[in-house]
Amino acid sequence: MRGNRRGIVYMALIVAVLGGIYLYTELQSQIMTKPPELKAFLSDEIQKEAQMGTYEWRFLGRSVIADSDHPANFPYTEESRIAASSGQRLYLTPLVQSEKVPYEIISAAVSEKGKPETEVKLDFTINGDAAVISIPEGSGTFVYSLQVDYREKGDAVYGLEVLVDVVEYDVEKLRTLKTPYVGNASKVSEAVSALPLPGSGYVQRYISLETEIEPYGITVYYEPKEELTNLLQYPEAEPVNEIHRVMEKNALVLLSLVENADKITFKVKNEPSEGMLEKSSYDGSLKFTREELTEKYGPLDHILSREDLFRH
Repeated sequence: MRGNRRGIVYMALIVAVLGGIYLYTELQSQIMTKPPELKAFLSDEIQKEAQMGTYEWRFLGRSVIADSDHPANFPYTEESRIAASSGQRLYLTPLVQSEKVPYEIISAAVSEKGKPETEVKLDFTINGDAAVISIPEGSGTFVYSLQVDYREKGDAVYGLEVLVDVVEYDVEKLRTLKTPYVGNASKVSEAVSALPLPGSGYVQRYISLETEIEPYGITVYYEPKEELTNLLQYPEAEPVNEIHRVMEKNALVLLSLVENADKITFKVKNEPSEGMLEKSSYDGSLKFTREELTEKYGPLDHILSREDLFRH
């Protein structure tokens, strides 16, 4: 009997020790040893994670201080890089349950990539748990930073690289799409699809071809992404904005690739299409002719070789 009782006691001790280890491990796993992640959203489909910089964090009687460079100088990866367009709304939110780790978003700022001295404070609004920033006009690579105060736990600075209306041309691919005729619908469509969008808020769904009588033309139709309904930036000629510049370059490319094309027209509207082309709904229009662009840039046959216009 004594042996059985001793065995039961030992077993109870082992269970108690194992249970204690399990509870301690679970407790440790739930203790945050540094600030939470910060997620960046443009839409449900476009989500990235901001990179953490300088922070101070307190847990279990300890205080951890991590110092870093300015967010403008961080080496960002794809996970912390997002493509956006002027006018889009950027949502930044810490991944915490506010009742467990209360926080306050203190400030937001933007800098040119690699130039912390260009930092400018940004206005933002709060929507639920997120700071909402409206991306201002301009194109280039910028770094958006956010400072968050986690009250008694500490504070942290985060950085996110944002490519605003950055346009790149795949010159080698475009050169393979040359055709003598506007009427070669498949080739022309492929060339239009290979062009960069005027801005990341744009969507291109349709084209139409004028092939019956001269001047032969190509019309490209643009519309906004769903989240930019009634917010899409249109091309402006005075002063010339970035959307206009990209459309002009795209016209140069198409006139170079489609040998008998005389004019290129871009049509824009501010609401997404409903599954079919309705030409009358496009209230924005921009037209370029071979004659005017040749006068401005010279012969267009080999315009893609111009490194001042198209990076190689």
